[in-house]
Amino acid sequence: MEQFETEIYLRYKQIIESQSASTPLRTLVIPGSDRESPLEAALPRSVSLPEPPRVHMADLLDRYDAFCFDGYGTLYNRGSFVYPGAMDWFQMLRRAGKHLRLVTNAASDVDEVLARDADKRGFDFSTEETISSGSLLREFVERLRRGERADGNATAGIVNGCAGGTAAKPLGLREVYYIGRETGKHVLEACGITAVAMDAEPAEPIVAISSAKDTPETFARAVKILQRPGAILLVLNSDAWAPKIPDENGVTVREPVSGALSERLRRDSMCEANGGVGCETYYLGKPFPQIWERVKASLPADSRVLMIGDTLGTDVFGAKVAGFDSALVIGRNVPAAELEADEVALGIRPDYYLEP
Repeated sequence: MEQFETEIYLRYKQIIESQSASTPLRTLVIPGSDRESPLEAALPRSVSLPEPPRVHMADLLDRYDAFCFDGYGTLYNRGSFVYPGAMDWFQMLRRAGKHLRLVTNAASDVDEVLARDADKRGFDFSTEETISSGSLLREFVERLRRGERADGNATAGIVNGCAGGTAAKPLGLREVYYIGRETGKHVLEACGITAVAMDAEPAEPIVAISSAKDTPETFARAVKILQRPGAILLVLNSDAWAPKIPDENGVTVREPVSGALSERLRRDSMCEANGGVGCETYYLGKPFPQIWERVKASLPADSRVLMIGDTLGTDVFGAKVAGFDSALVIGRNVPAAELEADEVALGIRPDYYLEP
């Protein structure tokens, strides 16, 4: 895992911890290893967890009532690519009558379209079974328009000390500077928001990011906007890195995506005009609490829930934030050779390693 990626996911952990009343983060020490998390100095207590068992879906079938899946990197990738074993998992759970949810950080379109795209690949998630980070934007925008700021139970992270539901000047939030896929504008439009032209600036200093589709020009303009006093950065997709489709030799290449772009913007927003603290930054989706509250509300009470994903910092840690068990698919966003080092660096370990 790249050092920058590690820093981003550790930041997410610290934000969530600072906004909750849960037990402080603890360093994870892998038995037999002398490597420890970078948080060791600040959080000296440690907890030792045994290596998770390697399981197949059939081994988990009777242990859980509901199964939540990440989309990209777990079930499928761009175009029509479906990962080996993914369709077998899905069909097995459908036949068993389990509750299924697609829990995705994709903000490339509204939930109805995301569900339809999954269905085209053979995964017949309904719109009601699809919960995306983009779908959280409407409620959050309404809170900002009322002059509210996020708290630990509602949205995600505010980075410059404004957490706790503090009152602020209500925002119009009718336009933003947007970097992302063209279809992602549908998510904004559903909230009554227009994306201004790429060479323009919104009336209020607000930037929204849903994918890493920036150019040097758009990045520079976004930084200029975010350096204005009172600027806000909306991170609609908090994934820092994502896997590409494996090549003809089965090799998977990973690349920085919207979470990495957003962190670069956040850091570059720090300037004299805003006292060096930078823009207010809000994250929607995994691993932050709001998306898990939406998932829980969609399931029967007391459901035994398993989250299945390919990323330690969003899927596995997010499941722990939700109180769910987790299963990690290795070799997608966590290369097998880097697994132990990544777990130690983040202090995160799943309950299972899921085999195709």
